[in-house]
Formats: sequence, structure tokens, C-alpha cells
Amino acid sequence: MEHKGTRKVSRRQVLRITAVTGVSLAMGTGLVRSLISRAGLHRASETRTQMGTLVIVTIVAPELSAAREMVRNAFGKMEKLEGILSRHRRGTPLDRLNDQGFIETPPPELVEVMQRALTYSSMTDGAFDVTVAPLLELYASHFEAGNRPPADREIERTLESVDYRRVRVDESTIVLEGPEMKVTLDGIAKGYIVDQTVRTLVGDGAERVLINAGGDMAPGGHGSLESPWTVGVRDPADAQGMLAQLRLGGECIATSGDYMQAFTQDRRFHPI
Repeated sequence: MEHKGTRKVSRRQVLRITAVTGVSLAMGTGLVRSLISRAGLHRASETRTQMGTLVIVTIVAPELSAAREMVRNAFGKMEKLEGILSRHRRGTPLDRLNDQGFIETPPPELVEVMQRALTYSSMTDGAFDVTVAPLLELYASHFEAGNRPPADREIERTLESVDYRRVRVDESTIVLEGPEMKVTLDGIAKGYIVDQTVRTLVGDGAERVLINAGGDMAPGGHGSLESPWTVGVRDPADAQGMLAQLRLGGECIATSGDYMQAFTQDRRFHPI
């Protein structure tokens, strides 16, 4: 008779269990590892600093070597996309756009993200505006130099360079039509990169995927729709507390808190 401690667990059971214990899967607790093993699956996970934050990639797949290779490929894909969409790296297509005010024959990924960003800017009547980069730089420079915010007149002058309606995007050219305009994709690029990476991993055969990129979390895999992940949203005022719990099937979640990035230690001034 087979001992209960070594009883075979079906893949469907594991998918449902790991959906409820999504954080445990990412952290690799002994119970979850045991369940995955008994289902004939293997887990690989790695944490790296990427896109200016900690990124955790966790994959469950039929073969351990394949799972590890998928993790490496995931970080490789994120690195490639970051090299296109980052404004913080010199020489990226976005950096060249900001330096020159235009870019010819832009990468299709940059065109796609810019078009999405302008759509969201229009939908929100400018509440989301990727041309806010000059204002972010103004605040950052003032707090670095003297730990104080810029004067109202400086803010008003800088706002003259913030207007998503003065950006032109097509497959051949991206143009910033206003003086001293710059684009930041910080509010959209990370989510796009995570989404694209999850899609690639599932296409490569991952049974279950979870990527957490500093609060931008995307699940994927064959069991995600029938057995959604349970994700906790941290309370910004309490490091040990949660504001809410959400169930994620095919959806993703993006969170942002002043406890992660702020211009001042008291978090009175921050870019959110």
C-alpha cells in the first residue's frame, strides 16, 4: 500500500494549491516544493535587480532543466526590452528620442508602448502623461541640490514642455514637437515588459508562471484562469499589513507606493 506521505498529486491539484499560495510558490516553501515534485513538475526561481527594482521570476515546468532555462530566457528578454524602453540608460532608443526630439525607424516595441501610452493619456485627459519627464527631472535636481521643492515659477515654466498632444508616433518616426520635451515610460514600460515575458514563457511550455517586478505582478500558465492566484496588496503605512487581497486569473496587477520611491525621507514629496 502506498504511504500517504508519498501519495501522487495531480497537476490540477498543484495548480489549484499554488494559486492559493502564490507568495509561497515564489518563495519556495518546503510544502509547495513537495507538492510540485509529487505532481511530476519542477520549480525554478531567481531574483535579480532589473528595471531599477527587484524582479522575481518563478516557473513551474515538467523538466527542471527547462524551467531553469526559461528563467534565464525571461531575464534575457526583460534586459532586451529594458534596453529599448528605458530613459535611465544612455544610448537606448528612448534616450535618443529625448536627446534629439525625434527618432527615425524606431523599434516596434517603442512604437507600440508609445501608442498605448498616448491612448491612456487621451483616456485620462492628461492625468497620465508620458511627457512629464522634465517635471520629474526638475524635482529630482532640486531635492538633490538642496532638499527643497522647486519654486512655483520654475514648475510653471517646466509645465510648458509637458503635453502628450504634441507627440507624433508612427512606424517610421516619433517626434516631440514642443521645446525641451522629454518622455518617460516609467509608468507603463515595466508592466509591458512583464506582460511580454510571461507570454513568452507560457508559449515555451511553462505550466505556471509568476513574475513580480517591484509591485508589477503578472501570472500565467495553463491553470491560471481556472485557479486564479491570490495576491496581497501591501499597506504603504504598515510594512506588515495588507490593504486588500485580489484574485488574479488572466489579469495582472500594478501597484505603486510612496514607500518605494520618494524625493524626501518623510515621503511628503514623491513622483506618484
